[in-house]
Amino acid sequence: MFTKKIIIINIAFFFIFFFILDIIYSNIIKKSCDNFEDYYYELKKNCSGLNKLKSGFPTVTVLTDSYGLRIGSNTTRNKSKKVFIFGDSHTYGAGLEYYETYTGIFEKEVSEYDYYNFAMGSYSPSLHLYNLEKYLKLGIMPEKIILFLDFSDVLDESRRWTKYDENKKPKLENKLIIKKENILKKNFKLTKSFIDYLNFNSRYLRQRIFSKKEIYKLTTTIQGGYTYRDISELSDYYTKESFYYGLKKIKDRINQISFLSKKFNFEFYLVIYPFAETLVYGQDKFNWENFSKSICENEVCRLINAFPIFQKEKIENQNWHSDLYFIRDLHLNRGGNRLLANIVKKEVFSK
Repeated sequence: MFTKKIIIINIAFFFIFFFILDIIYSNIIKKSCDNFEDYYYELKKNCSGLNKLKSGFPTVTVLTDSYGLRIGSNTTRNKSKKVFIFGDSHTYGAGLEYYETYTGIFEKEVSEYDYYNFAMGSYSPSLHLYNLEKYLKLGIMPEKIILFLDFSDVLDESRRWTKYDENKKPKLENKLIIKKENILKKNFKLTKSFIDYLNFNSRYLRQRIFSKKEIYKLTTTIQGGYTYRDISELSDYYTKESFYYGLKKIKDRINQISFLSKKFNFEFYLVIYPFAETLVYGQDKFNWENFSKSICENEVCRLINAFPIFQKEKIENQNWHSDLYFIRDLHLNRGGNRLLANIVKKEVFSK
């Protein structure tokens, strides 16, 4: 009986110690580099922190420079030639260490340039134009800019970034878009990270098993679903008017970026890539490739279309989904970033 009591006390002390350690870890060690303002967000400057996009994603290190841009541990800024890179969470590198992202791969393998990665989750062409104009005013001139455009930009332009301040800085439609951490998520990140680690790896294992049996079903998304679903089926997020308004805003902002590229004489590349669901369900309702091609007509931009190579990978590789995308998610994993980096490198840096 006495021994049993000691065991219970030891277990209780272990959990108390663990939870105290978790609170310290969550609030001091595992700090975030995200900086939230009213109706806007960006990264903190000169920050070292950790980031997890969502449950099931690995926690990754985030370092930022004096501009508040994500960098790698070996990033330097001492070259005369510069590349500006614009995009959203894919380009930010959600769930990936910096040198696993396509920006980090460029930095390692095409080392004659300095790279400025302006990407953040749910940033879209309105933000890209704002940041480009901001840095041109600072006298930082790129030789090339690479804008990674994806399906979610339509929703972001029509429903998210709908306001502007007196300096033409894009603002969110409302504060509710920014989700605040509750007390459990804020103070018990170590526990949550362990649970998410188990969840992430079990998902990967299930995907490997299911893909071999050909019974794995892709999760569909609002962001990419309009390529194979009627807008009426997505009415909680789009109306026909808001959908085409989002497309128009994308075209307008890219035209403005193109104007600046000609004025300041830098190369402007537009990159498109598929979500996993696009490769499976197609583009019968709205063809993103044709839309992107129409944007770059009349030398507005140089289009890099990664769809055919991703489609080829799907045909030739039975495990294409788990090799290129995070399980049950729209984001590219390490394999997908490597594939896209190779495509862009060939088009942008090999000439």
